[in-house]
Amino acid sequence: MKTTPMVRLLLVLMLLVTAGCGSWSSRRSGRSGLLIEPADAARIGYAVSWSTDLGISRKSELASVTLLGDILLTVETPSNLVSAVSVRDGKVLWRRIVGASTESVYPPVRNGERVYLNNDTTIFTLGASHGDLIVSSSLARVVQTGPALLGHYAIFGGSDGTVFAHDVDAGYEKWSYQLSGGIVAPPVASQQSVFVADSKGIYAMLRAADGELLFRGRTFGPVTATPASTRGGVYLASHDQSLYALDRRTGRDRWVYRTAKPLTDEPTAIGQSVYLPLLGSGLVALSSNDGQELWRSDLAATPITAGGGELLLHYNGGLRLVHEKTGRVLNDAETMRLKAALPGPDDSVLIVSPGGRIHRLNPKR
Repeated sequence: MKTTPMVRLLLVLMLLVTAGCGSWSSRRSGRSGLLIEPADAARIGYAVSWSTDLGISRKSELASVTLLGDILLTVETPSNLVSAVSVRDGKVLWRRIVGASTESVYPPVRNGERVYLNNDTTIFTLGASHGDLIVSSSLARVVQTGPALLGHYAIFGGSDGTVFAHDVDAGYEKWSYQLSGGIVAPPVASQQSVFVADSKGIYAMLRAADGELLFRGRTFGPVTATPASTRGGVYLASHDQSLYALDRRTGRDRWVYRTAKPLTDEPTAIGQSVYLPLLGSGLVALSSNDGQELWRSDLAATPITAGGGELLLHYNGGLRLVHEKTGRVLNDAETMRLKAALPGPDDSVLIVSPGGRIHRLNPKR
């Protein structure tokens, strides 16, 4: 069959595309297979210490990743399979399904040798070392988050706006306090108190032992992001386009930082700075003392850890090292897609993929 010049041109283009795809595939298969290449890790001052793969099926992915002391706990969805991984050597310590797959399991908390996980209606107590189910008990109210744990009280915010303390030893509600709207942001511990905000912007600091109100206030929009709490204050992001820095003893505004859009992501306090994700506008670094803007970046990123005047950020597709005080970019490291990047023990960083691959990165000394 006779071919026209146009047909010949199309055949040549198809061959070029096929060759290009083969070349790309070959380059990909030549990679180490790690979430981050060793050379990339070295550029930001780290080396891969260990690698673990939980072997999650393609129909599942990680719903949450939480560091609890010397173990990393992951929760898979939709199976609610919980895995405990030693952060020392990456060994999988135990795995077990918690609750029914019809209800989501929220990020866990830990007290010594006991780990507590809950779904909307039930709290489960597991042994930290072996994952054995010690006891489960019904919650007095429906919840949409995990608790703040203070002593033997797991303190929840209910969907009906009730803050309540569940005694994890006795298995019943110890005290309760009513807010105005449903609570969708987890309560946060603040020394011997707990801070909680609701979907109408009302917030309160309560004494953990008995629920006594220490202070109460309001923003002018819903609060859906987890607050950040330090010894000096509580940082509260609201849909009213403001970040509130509250005195943790009195509840008074230490300062307020205004933005152009609603705040829906949680702030992070590290050292003397507070890092605030801006909806569609990147990240801004603020002085925790007075709320003055230190620097901003157009990159949508989450702070991980800081030290030696450097700050490590996680963004979609990589890790970035910046100057802590100015935000000047020092280096970038490409990664595969990550579910989480967390600060680990001894200045390490733990990176986790949605499919359950976990690496520990140790700083190069």
